[in-house]
Amino acid sequence: MKKIISLMLICVLAFSLVACTQEGEKPSKTPGDTGEKLRMGYITMDLGNPYFVRVIEGMKEKAKELDIELTIHDGKSDVEPQIKAMEDLITQKVDAIILSANSSEALNPMIQEAKSAGIKVIAANAEVGDPDAFIGSIEYDNGFQAGEIAGEYIRDNLNGEAKVAILKLGTIPAALERTRGQREGVLSIAPNAKIVAEPEASTRELGLNAIETLLQSNPDLNVVLGINDDSVLGAYQAMMSAGKDGKDIVLVGFDAIEEALLKIKEGGIYRGTIDIAPFESGKVIIETAKKVVKDGPIKELIEFPVTKVTPENVDKFLNK
Repeated sequence: MKKIISLMLICVLAFSLVACTQEGEKPSKTPGDTGEKLRMGYITMDLGNPYFVRVIEGMKEKAKELDIELTIHDGKSDVEPQIKAMEDLITQKVDAIILSANSSEALNPMIQEAKSAGIKVIAANAEVGDPDAFIGSIEYDNGFQAGEIAGEYIRDNLNGEAKVAILKLGTIPAALERTRGQREGVLSIAPNAKIVAEPEASTRELGLNAIETLLQSNPDLNVVLGINDDSVLGAYQAMMSAGKDGKDIVLVGFDAIEEALLKIKEGGIYRGTIDIAPFESGKVIIETAKKVVKDGPIKELIEFPVTKVTPENVDKFLNK
């Protein structure tokens, strides 16, 4: 009887060991598996920029569709708020951080810290060092197209001559590439145009102030391009206040925000902008982030669509 009881105890123990082993061998869930909600944070350049507001609207729609928990963090056109947001998201152990960097170089250490913590980092709009994916476009080419809009107007309406200012954002290499493209795009079609200044101005207030100041030293300034529509809308205010509202004035923005599109439709001095489909781009950003979390890094550039907008086709973009 003792032998039988001992044998039964051995069997029970063996069964328990097998069960424990099988339980221990169960693979842990990976982020995104059914029943486990992905968590992502997006650090934008500046929530005051209408372009990024529209990007975020697209991101939120796609995140809701994919059942992804998404938080938004305002970079306020500075580095420190973005660093703080990175620190917070790393502490929260989110699955992915999506970053539109205000300063690529300054944020690179935080990107490495996030990756070391097992968090995927997706760069959007501005390149950074060693992201798991980059969603954007070739900024030189984008800027060149904006420059072509201005250059064609100068050639066709101003006898090929003009005084040009380009409002730039000097802290981001990609933004400087856009400015270089704008400059060379203008000169490729209107080589006699003169670039008189490239002031730092990426917001409406800075654009207004920059052009007001430039008009004092260059009263014949008549063409302005900018890093975004927001800065050029500031230039628009300055030009209109100075009474410069005739056929010899040319403003070309970038981003195709609604306010700029409406001014283009008016047929006034706002002659064009560049559409990079912010709402649809926001959706692509979230789809890409999910793919990276589940399947790993993507090496090739994922490009945003880019289109010139002028009075001839502006209705198409206003009706989106």
